[in-house]
Amino acid sequence: MALILPGIASLEQHLSALLTHPEGYRPKRCPHCGRAGLWCHGCYGRKADRDRGGTLNPIAIARFRCPGCCRTCSRLPECIPPHRWYLWAVQQWALLALLAGRSCRALSREGMPGRHTLGRWMHRWRERFHLHAFALCQHDPGWGRYPGMATLWPAVLACMPLSAAMILVQHVGIAIP
Repeated sequence: MALILPGIASLEQHLSALLTHPEGYRPKRCPHCGRAGLWCHGCYGRKADRDRGGTLNPIAIARFRCPGCCRTCSRLPECIPPHRWYLWAVQQWALLALLAGRSCRALSREGMPGRHTLGRWMHRWRERFHLHAFALCQHDPGWGRYPGMATLWPAVLACMPLSAAMILVQHVGIAIP
């Protein structure tokens, strides 16, 4: 399970927070065994900057080690999704464009991720829609008025960014993205 630190909306904010307040990234408990007192275990680099030609790459991601089970974990800032190359902001733009009827091919011509990537994202969002809707409606029951993907996601994304919505989904225990 990926650990996400909420409230960090940009890569610049993440890099600044990592330099000035790295303790904010330390999880209180090991996600594997639940023991407290995780040790700092360095950083690993991630190529998360895809908008500015990669000038900020590699982005440092803090890693921690459990003294009990000796396993490591890391904590991502809110702006970086686990297991995907593109930031949540790009995925949000793509989701809204696809729900508005744009095609994957047309979006990929505009410099978005490739059409196969967009197709995989859309397939995954459709596949997990009922889980996401369940988790989001636990946060705000009013979203239950929107029965389908084409109506729920625009309503949710009018209230919060996709990164914050995915944090709500993760808190329920549903794997993201």
